[in-house]
Amino acid sequence: MISKFHSNSIVQKVREMKKKGISAAEISRHFNISDTTILRWCDDIPSHNPYHLYSQKLRDEAKERSVGLVGSVSFKKESAKILASILYWCEGSKYPSSNFVAFSNSDENLVVTFLNLFRLGFKPKESKLKASLQLHTTHNKEEMTSFWSKALKIPKSQFYKPTITKPTKNMKRRDYKGTCTIRYYDVYILLEIMGIFEEFSKKI
Repeated sequence: MISKFHSNSIVQKVREMKKKGISAAEISRHFNISDTTILRWCDDIPSHNPYHLYSQKLRDEAKERSVGLVGSVSFKKESAKILASILYWCEGSKYPSSNFVAFSNSDENLVVTFLNLFRLGFKPKESKLKASLQLHTTHNKEEMTSFWSKALKIPKSQFYKPTITKPTKNMKRRDYKGTCTIRYYDVYILLEIMGIFEEFSKKI
């Protein structure tokens, strides 16, 4: 969840007011922040508002349909290669600007999903998998390295020294755990990935 142009302290005050049962409309007037933004920040906080409950019901039903769809899919080497390549198409470094596989994102679920598909489809040597983190000065470097190491199942010894930057005042992220880049130094796998998503695009 990302909140732009508002400090973390404002986000926390909004969430505390919502937990007390104060309506989004009232909080909106108090902070001069839109109802939509308030509800986005507080979507995990239980509410008895009929509109909120109905919206939650629709979201739950949509997720249930998704579970049924994905549950019927079997992931084999070929399908894993295609899915990993599609994800890489969106978030990976391309040849010739890069001559190795490099996939970056701040969403740990997305990075883990790509890596799991990459492992299943391309069978990389585990010792050659590398990771680098871009963190803020507000992060605990050891905690974040341990978090990503556990999530990715990559030893901390295979992490590069993280890049540390100072967060800007007008851009805050709740639960932000840094940006992680998965690296694998094999130009031929990179070219295979690019070939897969280029051929895939021709069929759509």
